[in-house]
Amino acid sequence: MNTAYRFVYPFLPAIARSLGVPLEQAGLLISVRHMAGLATPAVTRVVGKGEPRRRLIVTGMLLFILGSSVTVLTNSYAGALLGFALLGIAKPVFDVSSQAYISDRVPYARRARFLSVFEFTWAGSLLIGAPLSGWLIARTDWTSPFWVFAVASVAMVLLVPRFVDRDGQIVSSSRAAGRFGPSGLAFLAVAGLFALASEMIVVVFGAWLETSFGLTLLALSGAAVLIGLSELAGEGATFAVTDRLGKRRAVLLGVLISIVGYALLIPARNSLGVGLVVLAIALFGFEFTIVSSIPLASELVPTARARFLAWMVVAMSLGRGVGAALGPTLFIVFGLTGPALVAVVADVVAAGLLIAWVRERTPGEAHRDAEREPRAT
Repeated sequence: MNTAYRFVYPFLPAIARSLGVPLEQAGLLISVRHMAGLATPAVTRVVGKGEPRRRLIVTGMLLFILGSSVTVLTNSYAGALLGFALLGIAKPVFDVSSQAYISDRVPYARRARFLSVFEFTWAGSLLIGAPLSGWLIARTDWTSPFWVFAVASVAMVLLVPRFVDRDGQIVSSSRAAGRFGPSGLAFLAVAGLFALASEMIVVVFGAWLETSFGLTLLALSGAAVLIGLSELAGEGATFAVTDRLGKRRAVLLGVLISIVGYALLIPARNSLGVGLVVLAIALFGFEFTIVSSIPLASELVPTARARFLAWMVVAMSLGRGVGAALGPTLFIVFGLTGPALVAVVADVVAAGLLIAWVRERTPGEAHRDAEREPRAT
């Protein structure tokens, strides 16, 4: 799933050429995919009433298979829009149900370590999936990786009953108990802003490397590996320090690192080596931010865990959708400076909101709420 999401970024110019559309129009594929994530709360409410985890996990996988199949069978811009929209619903439904599944089983004090292991697959999709996708595209066309994704996902669906616990009897919480409150709402704004900042850069880095330095498809695969290593480092840092540092402080630290990285991209934009190092720093900060934010979010509204995580997806989908739509246009007009400046401003606002409004639950509060929370049988 993560590879299907991520391999598109470095190869977006090649995809645009294959579809016969300009880069800005190809960027709308990613924007539509992110905007489709706005449907995540509706899907979790309809399919997952009472928040059953396994049913939602399988639903996400089936939607993913459908989206991959539509994309490859149509091989057109209109078909790609529909396929990407289905993928944009599939992945967040799978993610939030999986994150809630893990959070149900792990105490808050150790949750960042477990969720960071789950998130290692995000970096792995660039380290392993993107180079393989580039190899396939270079020898066939841009749709060929989706055939692999669809077939592999069918096999994974068949394995779910073996590895994922069956849904028990879920006791739904009251509407009052599931209210987000000022802290939760502020966190949703923070998530949307740091997602917008990252997308501004990620959506154009392939075009930046290709137009400024003339990198080939295989060279772009190598750049994707470098970014994947930086993200793997961010996930490893979450595994190592977030539980001890505190989830809120870890998120703030990640945002500050990203701000530094995005700002340094402006003077480094004309140097391939320095630019890649700075980009790796920025994306390390973002990855540390987002992976640390998941355990924080999992306990902000513990009586409606999947629902709040779904709304976090909505906030991030809005941010990423705006970033994917504006990033290529700003890049064409202002070069890398335009997206980088917007990314800095968005993260500065996110840091301010986090400091002023978001309150992390203390270990004592989390423990008392866990004892009161209805459990699946």
